[in-house]
Amino acid sequence: MNEKNRKTEELLILGTAVLLLLLTLMVFDKVLPLSFQKITGQVVTTVNVTQPPVVNCSFTLYSGLNLVSFFCIPTQTPVSQVVRGITSNLEAVFEYQEEGSDAWKIYNPSLPSFVIQDLNYMSRTRGYWIKMIGTQNFSLEGGLRIPNSIILAPGWNLVGYPTNKTKLVNESFASIEGNFTEVRTYNPFTGSFISYVPGVGGALNQTEPYKGYWINATVVEVWAVD
Repeated sequence: MNEKNRKTEELLILGTAVLLLLLTLMVFDKVLPLSFQKITGQVVTTVNVTQPPVVNCSFTLYSGLNLVSFFCIPTQTPVSQVVRGITSNLEAVFEYQEEGSDAWKIYNPSLPSFVIQDLNYMSRTRGYWIKMIGTQNFSLEGGLRIPNSIILAPGWNLVGYPTNKTKLVNESFASIEGNFTEVRTYNPFTGSFISYVPGVGGALNQTEPYKGYWINATVVEVWAVD
């Protein structure tokens, strides 16, 4: 084979390779979905994972009854996980579920293991009666989740206060103005309720973290806490 024929053959091979490459690109352009063609090197979507700010619960539980709430827990936290640090002085935890046929739920750590407890989970949006044998500081690692809203049923609702902010009652209950008749909380020192009545006032003049509240709603409402 002379030099001229060899170069001609190389050009034919190169031309054939280029043609095959062009045909391959045309086939991929027709067959592959547009979304597949655009994945590499482009942002298709963005997922933001936001962790709640680390804010721990820390307050005192007094001997006897305490009406409390926990802003630092999610909506479904096992009771045993919440109260594990106070079991030596804990007598019982009570929850009132106004929408249930059996409204009162209880957790009693002194009951035998074969007894089925009907209060298994705790929520930052609910209030709890905690009966203590002795005074003890409560501390729990958790986070602050916002925004928070609580659905109220007509009648008395035992609710939590899922924020770490102290607010005046006018500000705190602005979202349900005109649709409740009274709010109560409990003073463990005097063993008595303190209340706020719209248009009248009362000893309850602000809402505070760690407190539980009884709200007497007149209609179905949504309390925007934070």
